Amino acid sequence: MRRLVGCVVLLGGLLGALASAAPLSVAQDPVSAIGLSTRTLQENQSRLSLAEATVALQAGQFTPGTSPVLSFGIGAKPVWIQFALDNPAPAPVQKRLSIEIAWLDRIELYIRNPDGSLTTHHVGDRQPYAQRSVASRYFVFDHAFGAGTSEVFVRVETPDPMVVPIHLLDPEVSRDRQMQQAFSYGIVYGFLLALMAYNAILYLSLRSTRYLYYALYLAMFVAMNVAYTGHGYAWLWPDSLAWQQWSNPVLMFLYGTSGLVFAIRFLDLRVYFPRARKTVIAFCATFGALLVAAFLLDSQKLALLAAFTFAILFTAIMLFLGVISVRAGQKPARYFLIAALAGMVGALLTALSTWGFIPYNSWTFRAVEIGMLIDATLLALALGYQFRVGQEERLRAERLAQLDPLTGLNNRRAFYDKTSALWSQTVRHGHATSVMLLDIDRFKQINDAHGHAHGDEVLRAVTQVLKASMREEDVLARWGGEEFIVFLPETSREEAMALAERLRILIAALRVPAEAGETVLTASFGIAQMEDHHSTLDALIASADECLYQAKQQGRNQVAGCAAGQCAPR
Repeated sequence: MRRLVGCVVLLGGLLGALASAAPLSVAQDPVSAIGLSTRTLQENQSRLSLAEATVALQAGQFTPGTSPVLSFGIGAKPVWIQFALDNPAPAPVQKRLSIEIAWLDRIELYIRNPDGSLTTHHVGDRQPYAQRSVASRYFVFDHAFGAGTSEVFVRVETPDPMVVPIHLLDPEVSRDRQMQQAFSYGIVYGFLLALMAYNAILYLSLRSTRYLYYALYLAMFVAMNVAYTGHGYAWLWPDSLAWQQWSNPVLMFLYGTSGLVFAIRFLDLRVYFPRARKTVIAFCATFGALLVAAFLLDSQKLALLAAFTFAILFTAIMLFLGVISVRAGQKPARYFLIAALAGMVGALLTALSTWGFIPYNSWTFRAVEIGMLIDATLLALALGYQFRVGQEERLRAERLAQLDPLTGLNNRRAFYDKTSALWSQTVRHGHATSVMLLDIDRFKQINDAHGHAHGDEVLRAVTQVLKASMREEDVLARWGGEEFIVFLPETSREEAMALAERLRILIAALRVPAEAGETVLTASFGIAQMEDHHSTLDALIASADECLYQAKQQGRNQVAGCAAGQCAPR
């Protein structure tokens, strides 16, 4: 029985090897990467030549590919990849062979043609971008495959995550595929750059560093993305080989650091969680020191391991900060938490796929971009929420600064603010305008007899009478102590005195309950209408104040009006 099982397993392995060794037809365009049609061999100690790799293939040392996209992890030893291509037609067929990844250091391509000749290509991001035979952020080769079977060997060497997605397509189909990818990246970059510019403008106008740090966070993500997708090498630094080697780990670290700096500011960790803030700073400093050490040791492998570890821990820390902030009752932190979760899932999928722990495909590789779009959108909403709350608090503070806290009426500052335009209009057009001053009679005696709390009740009772009798355009304010003022636009002296008389009667009818019975109130009024000698509003108020003084001197509980510079009781 055991022999039978062993034979079945051996037969299955042989069939798998034969299937993987079957040549691909150049007459078709595979819809996915061709890793399952390849065989691979990793070098152990010494570097293999093409002849030695061929001997190893014939000796059965190559193993069948196990997934469409071949992945060997960070710092993997150089690998040889072999596959065969068959052209059943009598004429050559033009095909584009592309390795759709941007960070491989050295790629050696050998095509053994049906006539026995050998075509070779040497590329990689350790060569200047201008030396590539096809201008592409990927490693692309055009070749006319002759009639018969061609054998292809690819040797790949890199300290970066060794991911090798090999595609074999018609050149036109390949260009359409690249155009679709370019369009999708245009959407991603356009959205993020627009958000970045908007928040930079908000920072310049509002001077709030949370907008600056958010714009920096978005900028670092875009920089990191253009580095590992190859757009940076194609567009920005095609001649800088050294930066091309170190850009990925450096920008990954800067992206994570900028995100944590933004989190510290957005979640106010200095106030709410000072210990967590110090821990985050220490975390960034530790990995920054590791990156510097890797640079000094010229160890890209160490730098990449540190950067990928930092990126994974960064997402976990962002999630943790969101959780503790939500539990602390910070409402904007809810947006932050969901955003951190989306960013964490996307970053983890991309990191794990490029590291080789999960299958690599377009969705897992670009998951970080999808997660970042969700993250950026939610954080923009969170910043908008914070801005709205801040504006509401400022408006509330301004309103409180202009209101008398006891009566809810305008204070002196608000009175002048609201009457400034009305006074200018009065001066310009010469409309009749009056000012009314009123004072509660013997208010100090009420306070002394019943206490200040009862005096406050008296003020609120008088306030209700005044508010109920005012027009919408009138400006009522508490002038100070037990004194009130009313600015009456489009109102003559006679009309103002008639209003004051009605108010005097209403106030005199008030009965404010006290511990020992009720308090009976009276009030004195001074009225002044704008005349030529009133060059300012304060001059008109001074005239009304003189009439109020006359009303009190003549026995209180009466109305005195100013006419031709003279005050007379009603």
